[in-house]
Amino acid sequence: MKTSRFLLHPTRTTGFLSQTFHAARPGDPRKYILKVGADRPVAQKFSRHIRAFQRELLAYQLLKPLGGKHVPRCIASASVPDGSDGLILLQEIFPCRTGDQIQGLSFRELSSVARSIGSVHARFWNSNQIRKIKALPLHHYNRAHEAGKHTQTFLRNCRSLLTKKDVKRMQHFLPTITQALHQAEKRPITLVHGDLRADNLLLAGSKVFIVDWQIAARGLGAFDLARVIGGSSSRPLTLRDQHKLICIWQKTLRQGGVRGYNLTDAWRDYQIGVALTLSIPITNGPTLVQLSTRGRKIARLMVRRFFQNAEIVLGI
Repeated sequence: MKTSRFLLHPTRTTGFLSQTFHAARPGDPRKYILKVGADRPVAQKFSRHIRAFQRELLAYQLLKPLGGKHVPRCIASASVPDGSDGLILLQEIFPCRTGDQIQGLSFRELSSVARSIGSVHARFWNSNQIRKIKALPLHHYNRAHEAGKHTQTFLRNCRSLLTKKDVKRMQHFLPTITQALHQAEKRPITLVHGDLRADNLLLAGSKVFIVDWQIAARGLGAFDLARVIGGSSSRPLTLRDQHKLICIWQKTLRQGGVRGYNLTDAWRDYQIGVALTLSIPITNGPTLVQLSTRGRKIARLMVRRFFQNAEIVLGI
């Protein structure tokens, strides 16, 4: 399949590490999305550092047996040797709409996400297959291990986003994050998306398709739930509502063949995941506030949503 034969026009979606185009071929009724590397030096440098395209290509190869369910079907892909750039041709999901991080997701949409990511997690639960893939690293949970190093920069650049209560509570966050990192090392591993949020979801009726696997890794599956529930819910969810979502996820795991992992285990891992999400505003906020007006809005929402959810779930 030669990409030179495709007619391209940009999508409305602007990613940090990539550019996407609607792609079509004369005489072919199918529609595609073509994803290529970003043209900004700062994005290219970061993409090279994390080998973004290599990891995303690997994720789509692993997810191919799903047959286009939960994840768009990958038609063709290629990466440069250092993993920083490449192309991915995906089957376009139509009709659908891309989730919006600022608008957030409803409880019903989050329920669909729990089923979709649960199906992915179940397939790779404690899998020797992903343990052996060197290009698929253990997850750092959005650089949670660097939270201490970034705290002063966060306080300096994002002070206007914080309440006095937030600043006071932050003294408890770093020990909580460190403890969660140690706990996560002892828990079951699976293929983790790592950046599961509204902007990386395609919503098609009651179905949800997960895209942008550029920081895919192996690690704690419940982190994906904590990331999307805590960071993308359109409203703060009660403990009861969050428990319902974890029930849906755990039931999906069981239906996918996972054994010996009960609801108590799932909730405990979710709490670990919620603790790890506290690092996301700290490590990402300073960059987002300087990126764009939308970036600043997202940084503000990240602080409010993740900090508030940690108070609801962990009581800190």
